[in-house]
Amino acid sequence: MTRFFAISALAAALTAAGCGATRQATGAITAPAAAALSSATATFITRDNGKDRDSAVTVQLLRANAELGAELRHTGTEFDDNTTSAPLAFSLSSPFRTTDIDAGQVRVRMTPDGQDDWSFDMRLMLQFSDGTTRNYFWNDIRLNNAAPERTLALSPARVP
Repeated sequence: MTRFFAISALAAALTAAGCGATRQATGAITAPAAAALSSATATFITRDNGKDRDSAVTVQLLRANAELGAELRHTGTEFDDNTTSAPLAFSLSSPFRTTDIDAGQVRVRMTPDGQDDWSFDMRLMLQFSDGTTRNYFWNDIRLNNAAPERTLALSPARVP
């Protein structure tokens, strides 16, 4: 009889201990995070007015809430008339994901040294952690002392 009670007590203890361990999930499925930006470059195609050597250019990739995702700062290089720059690399600041693209923006700012007037086209290449690449192109951007900054939407500039 003692053996029967010992086995019953052991079975009850194992059943009680197992109840918490065998709880099932609530059914919520967590979606995988969208691919994150792994690198970005900008190329400037200068038109009829080049950028002076001492004028700085800053390009910022912004999420919908204006949070900085990546930034490029460049100075000390003259962009001559009718030339194309080498691709210039961005520094990554905070996660910029493929889900941020539709509402994303690019802010281009020139800090002129003296009287500078720069007209150019700009290519932007974004590479993501899943191996995909997105390309963008803006035509006929003009920056000068009176209008040193432009903010451009990503979506309409996408190149298929």
